[in-house]
Amino acid sequence: MTPITQFSLIPSHKAVLREIHRAGSATRIDLTKTTGLSTQSLTRITKELIDDGLIVEGERRITGRGQPAIYLSIRPSCMVSFGLVIEHDQITCVASELGGEQLVYLKRHGDFQKADAALAEAGAMLATAIDQAPPKALALGVGVSVSGFFVEEGSRRFVSRNDIEGWRAIDLAHDLPLPLPMPVFVENDGRAAAIGQAVDGIGRGLESFFLVLMTKGIGGGFVYRGELIRGSLGNAGDLTGFVPRSPSTKRPTAESLANFLRQKWSAPPTDAQIDAALREDDPAILEWLVGAGQSLQEALAVVAGLLDPKAIILAGRLSPAVRQALADRVKVETVNFAGFQAPPPMMLVDPKTDCLSVGATALPVAAYLYSR
Repeated sequence: MTPITQFSLIPSHKAVLREIHRAGSATRIDLTKTTGLSTQSLTRITKELIDDGLIVEGERRITGRGQPAIYLSIRPSCMVSFGLVIEHDQITCVASELGGEQLVYLKRHGDFQKADAALAEAGAMLATAIDQAPPKALALGVGVSVSGFFVEEGSRRFVSRNDIEGWRAIDLAHDLPLPLPMPVFVENDGRAAAIGQAVDGIGRGLESFFLVLMTKGIGGGFVYRGELIRGSLGNAGDLTGFVPRSPSTKRPTAESLANFLRQKWSAPPTDAQIDAALREDDPAILEWLVGAGQSLQEALAVVAGLLDPKAIILAGRLSPAVRQALADRVKVETVNFAGFQAPPPMMLVDPKTDCLSVGATALPVAAYLYSR
């Protein structure tokens, strides 16, 4: 593979690629409207991108009088983004082409709380993914999603409660073993999931949204006009401190639900059993939904007051059905002044459960095409 750093694009070419990626496919007339480029410039740029093998002409569609419009799309497998999701109990490594097709999917279950073990396994999985990717593709880079708190400005050093000193000694942007030279982009899992929804998910096209990530813990990320709001260290959007952590609190997390149902049912629940219980209005899961919904509602009132997002997206390991049930129960309080109530944000549910791998592969795409 060829690192993307050896193939730079001027801003106008990048703008055209970005709009084609955002739309999936577009005509030259569409692109003149969305990029602001003249018809003459657009014709020249698209020819150059076709000659470079980055975009292709596709089907012709009749959209009105005259000749059928020719739609342009990104050439399959010409640019590939890699993603690593490092969690305490599993590591996922994926490779996706710029057009969105997933080319490689690898997952390893195990104990990856210690930094050394996680780093070694992540490097080995990345090498395997690169071997399985199209050999002539351009490598946009690798995005890494981690669970932790960044502690140093200008680096990707972070702390995790499972191995504080081990993780703090590693800067993943520089210490990740790379079989191929390419840029590395590292974000906390909540922020990675958020940018994934902006680039390749239901947040695409929204001016602003706040993503709530519900896995072992609870995290978040805020996207405004297609860009991730990171904060000074990269920790902006963390919801942990706004959801009570007492043993009796039902938290809107996959771990909280599993632990609660294990006590009620005297056995660890499977995802299928949880969804079946939800359909049957099982008293135990309804009890958890009431408590977890209240905890989530209190946290989202803070989010709405501070950030005023257009939408809130619920994502994570909890099944879409459980997240939808939570969304249905949450009523976000907004600013009320002199009898005027601000409209609440839309509540959206990510229809998938792989938001972290989508987010990891979206990080290089966002840096290459969407950053200003």
